[in-house]
Amino acid sequence: MTHPTHTQDTIMSLRDICFAYDTTVSLRHIDLDIRKGECVTLEGDNGCGKTTLLKVLNGLIFPQQGEYRFCGQMINAAYLKDGKAARVFHQAVGYVFQDTAVQLFSGSVRDEIAFGPREMGLPEAKVQQRTADMLALLDIEHLADRAPYHLSGGEKKKVALAAVLSLNPQVLVLDEPMAALDRKSRAFLMAFLKNLKTSGKTLLIATHDEAVATELADRRIFMEEGQIVTP
Repeated sequence: MTHPTHTQDTIMSLRDICFAYDTTVSLRHIDLDIRKGECVTLEGDNGCGKTTLLKVLNGLIFPQQGEYRFCGQMINAAYLKDGKAARVFHQAVGYVFQDTAVQLFSGSVRDEIAFGPREMGLPEAKVQQRTADMLALLDIEHLADRAPYHLSGGEKKKVALAAVLSLNPQVLVLDEPMAALDRKSRAFLMAFLKNLKTSGKTLLIATHDEAVATELADRRIFMEEGQIVTP
C-alpha cells in the first residue's frame, strides 16, 4: 500500500492504526492524512470500520497499534487524561453522531447549544451570542425553548450540528449525516455542508450517500474489512 504524503497543511495523521473489539478486528494498518480545508468522504459497507475510524479520530477510542497525530500532537489516552488538553482537542474536532439523539441531553435546544461554550469558560455574554448565532445559522430559532427529545429527526440533526459548531471546531466529523432524514432536511443539510466547505472548514464524512460523495468530496476514501482499499 502507498503511504499518504505528509504535508505542512496536514491536520490529522494516522500511521499503521490497528484496532480490535476483543477478538474482532475492526481496523487493519490504516495510514491516512487529512489536510486543512479538505472534504473527505469515508465509504464502504456496514461493518467495514468507518465508525471505528471516526471514533479514533475523535479520541473516543485508542488504537492498540499505531500513531494518531492532530496538528502534530500525539493523541492517546495519556495525553487526553489531562483535562485542559482534552477540552482543547474536543473543541477542535467536532463529532456529529449518526444517531444524534444519543448526544442531546439538555432540557432545551438553547441550553444544548450553550453547553459547550459554557464548558469552555467563555463569558456568559459570549455564550449567549454564540447560541443566538447558531440558532440563526441552522434556522432553528423557533425551536430554542423546545426539549430536544421532542423534535423530529431532521430537527435533532440541526440541533446537534448547532451544538458542535458553537465550539467553532477546526474539523467537523459526521457519521452518516443523511441517515433517516426526509427530502427537505436532506436538501437543507446538503446546502449547509456545501457552505461550510466553501468557508474552508475541514470536513470528514462517513456516508453511503452517493450524492454526498459526488457533490461534496475533494477525496473519496473506500474501506473494506477494516482496510483502506483502491476502488
